Amino acid sequence: MGVKDEVKYVEIVYRGIFQKRLAKYIAEGIVYTAREMGRPALSFGRYGDSPERNGVPAKYYVGIGNGVNEEDLIGYSTRVEPDLVDTIIVLDDTLLKGVESWAWQGVQPINLKLKSNGTMLVTSTRRINELLKMIPKKDFNWTLGVINTEPSFSGLWAFKDDLTMEKVWGGLAKLRPDIIDLDHLIKYVSKKQDANKRISAVKEAYSSVDYRTVMKGEGIDFVYNPPRLLTWHEMLEGTVIPAVPRGKRNELFKRGTTKFERPTVDFDTCIKCKLCWIYCPDECFDETPDGYYDIAYDYCVGCGICADVCPVKDCIVMVDESMFTDYRRPYEMWKENKAKYKEWLKNVRQARKERVYVPGLGR
Repeated sequence: MGVKDEVKYVEIVYRGIFQKRLAKYIAEGIVYTAREMGRPALSFGRYGDSPERNGVPAKYYVGIGNGVNEEDLIGYSTRVEPDLVDTIIVLDDTLLKGVESWAWQGVQPINLKLKSNGTMLVTSTRRINELLKMIPKKDFNWTLGVINTEPSFSGLWAFKDDLTMEKVWGGLAKLRPDIIDLDHLIKYVSKKQDANKRISAVKEAYSSVDYRTVMKGEGIDFVYNPPRLLTWHEMLEGTVIPAVPRGKRNELFKRGTTKFERPTVDFDTCIKCKLCWIYCPDECFDETPDGYYDIAYDYCVGCGICADVCPVKDCIVMVDESMFTDYRRPYEMWKENKAKYKEWLKNVRQARKERVYVPGLGR
């Protein structure tokens, strides 16, 4: 057997900058627990995610050897990323919609690299059946687990010690004892400060994690078409780089999966001032024939600038991205049925505080 067949990999998907330290510490804990079990292990960030941008999906990996020495493990882990992974840990449930880190990859399905009979563990307050409305189908059975907790944002400069690490470790130990087991995990955690409360969090997550087998073909359709890059003989000579034409977007660079909130628009109160269109740094707004401004959600990163600059109270309001299952444009919905759109708008804005699923129009 080659090294590739003798290594178990854990992929940790997180929001760049905002969850960087959290993901790093989770990976570190898995490594040390595996070493408590007598196995070589190491963690590494995916090269393609550096430099990370605010909120952009990014990844950490943990490699755990079984019958291989650490030197061989290090050698194989110098690659950008593994071909397949045994477990995926997702630290924000809105990332289930897809992962777009760089334009040369396109929007990838969250479970692209999951092995047959693999495991995905998500931090979320939603039920498994709700999450499956965002997760692509696989042609094999796999396990989905949910740790009932809000997304934790512990970024580059600050760390929110809310026991999310311990909860993730406990859930992982329950679902994948072949990667880390409870006894060795507790031994590792017992060496940390405030060990008693951390051990309690581990045990609680271990006993309460919700999980079930996701059957072959269960989930949503997700067509992944990686962008075709130019070959060397198709590129222009020298350092000439053709610019995107004025008024157009780069079709290969859809950062819609970056956002954990999206703007909603009340067109009935819009005064057509153009400020959202002027200030949007990602050019997500398109002028309509009647002077309103529609939103291309697959390019929107959820920065909230449009809501900040809008002079009309509650005309543009940011809401929870995880309530939505598609990128249907708001203007299209409004024109189709204004009364129904108004009621829908009221519901999604109210649900912003409650984090509950609200079915959209035409879904």
